[in-house]
Amino acid sequence: MDPSDRYSFSPILRWDPEVENYFIKAYGADHFSIISKALTRPSSYSCVRVNTLKSTSDAVIEKLLEIIKEKGFDGDCHGKEGSGPNENVGSPLEESLKNGPIVKCQIPGLEYVLFVKGTGPHMIDYGYVPGAPPKEVIVGRKCAEAVLRGAQVFVPGVMACSAHVEKGDTVAVSAAIEQRNPNGGWAFGITRGTVLQGLQTDPYYFERNGLYIGQGTATMSRAGLFRASEGIAVDMNNRVFRLPSFYDVLEGEIFLQNLPSIVTAHALDPQKGERILDMCAAPGGKTTAIAILMKDEGELVALDRSHNKVQDIQKLAAEMSLTCITTYKLDVLKAIRQRNEADDININQSSNSLRFHEEKASSSTAEGFNLDKTCEDNVSNAIENGGAYVSKADIRKAKRRMRNGSGRNQCVGGRVENSKGFYPDSFDRVLLDAPCSALGLRPRLFTGEVTIDSLKKHATYQRRMFDQAVKLVRPGGVIVYSTCTINPGENEALVRYALDTYKFLSLASQNPRIGGPGLVGSFESANGRTEEWLRPGEEEFVQRFDPSSSLDTIGFFIAKFSVGSKGV
Repeated sequence: MDPSDRYSFSPILRWDPEVENYFIKAYGADHFSIISKALTRPSSYSCVRVNTLKSTSDAVIEKLLEIIKEKGFDGDCHGKEGSGPNENVGSPLEESLKNGPIVKCQIPGLEYVLFVKGTGPHMIDYGYVPGAPPKEVIVGRKCAEAVLRGAQVFVPGVMACSAHVEKGDTVAVSAAIEQRNPNGGWAFGITRGTVLQGLQTDPYYFERNGLYIGQGTATMSRAGLFRASEGIAVDMNNRVFRLPSFYDVLEGEIFLQNLPSIVTAHALDPQKGERILDMCAAPGGKTTAIAILMKDEGELVALDRSHNKVQDIQKLAAEMSLTCITTYKLDVLKAIRQRNEADDININQSSNSLRFHEEKASSSTAEGFNLDKTCEDNVSNAIENGGAYVSKADIRKAKRRMRNGSGRNQCVGGRVENSKGFYPDSFDRVLLDAPCSALGLRPRLFTGEVTIDSLKKHATYQRRMFDQAVKLVRPGGVIVYSTCTINPGENEALVRYALDTYKFLSLASQNPRIGGPGLVGSFESANGRTEEWLRPGEEEFVQRFDPSSSLDTIGFFIAKFSVGSKGV
């Protein structure tokens, strides 16, 4: 094999045959082939959202230019002769980015969005000599995808390494892709710590053809790579794709976010003073974008069923100095709370009583009063003043908090509140950015685990979440549904379900509109099952972002619904 073919980046996505046939029927064979290729590569630019409540686009551009200059990022990836620009030539962004490494978005209303130019793909000379292959480090597939987006190689991502690698050595970095194992699952097939010789006897030698993502400098010896538990393993200084890193850069002033995600917040069209729900909010990118569009005035409720992810939302909101966001830990499939006025009054009184006696007891502690007596006295006073009964268990909890301090989960910005759900018709607008198959995210080097059945499960789950959204939004309100997948079964088919199931819903126009039209028609599977998509005339109301289009974004989908009278 020609070394230039082996030591290159030319991945091919291998799809499950049924899934591939499904997508070919949706897009056509040629178009789907182009989409598959686009998915293996990162976008040619990074998209940065400016927090307009704390800074301006001009101020951020000035700061970022200084940072880029300081870090030495000049748009050249040190590629050898034969290097070329990203293949998405002709993009409306391409001409703008010729004017400098950072430009403002020219779409009306999105001037606070900045595009930061990247470069690639680049041909890299890995120093191959017949019989003496370069020293090499193999990283896991997820690590490789992160490196293609601009990350470094961290220790946990290293799978295997050549013998005699020492700190400071130049190494070729390649990706290990999951392979089918005998029991039908997927695995790398490489034991972590495997010694590489760069020869055909190495495990999966041929499978790594065309999967070299760049060259870097080892920051520790081979022994150190597999003894350390954290830290940078390889300093990637010669990449196939080079995008500037924004890790810990202008924290609170900017947020790295894909363009379609920013457009989703605009499609919701949040207004000051409204009560808005973000049903699947983590990690908080769209949540904070909505809060900024609301001018931080109103109430924005952000949900996630993971404690840690809720804390991530809180952290981001705090960094951006946003106060209108209220976070809760809640499974959105349990988001509906039935009205019971008596219970509601008792809950509120109990909550107020506990808060009252905790705050008063904390104040008394500072003055040197007896904790136990103060706590019990405050509870008694609260009950006498009309509060609900507080159990002894609640009193004991309050005493422990008073003695031991607030604790991590009680600290400002760190507390995670559980929610029992929300009453029907209690929100003006609802965003459902649904958990999905994520088949639009880029770069993607592996799709073998995706099956028709797994895609159906995503679609079923999304319909159940959408049912909750419909109940929670008030008549006259708005629902925006979005995914980061190219799968029409999770996109157009959901729209068809929504319009056929809820006659009071109608598709609404979106602003700005920069994505393409949706898919019209249907798909009939081999077993006779028909999946209905959009009908003629509906395709222009949704936005479908094609990863192979000139916009060069991730694959994404947005649908906006107006809510009529629910009695109809």
